[in-house]
Amino acid sequence: MDAQVERKARPAWLKWILRIVLSYVALLAIILSITIIVILVTFGLIVIDAFTHSTSLEEFSTKYLVPVSEFMWRAFTWLIPGL
Repeated sequence: MDAQVERKARPAWLKWILRIVLSYVALLAIILSITIIVILVTFGLIVIDAFTHSTSLEEFSTKYLVPVSEFMWRAFTWLIPGL
């Protein structure tokens, strides 16, 4: 009395479309998370500089971190149609 349930196989094209959409969403999430982390680190370094009355961390952040965050934000907005 083993009742076997036959599962209808999904078409291959549906699997590939689902994989492509999920990988696109994952790519957007990774780019956005990197952008947010770099912006928060930049802001943190500038705040630390404000309390210590120095400019070394601000120079570092404007020289290295700001271009990274700008590039990542441009990549994020380029990947989303309509932004």
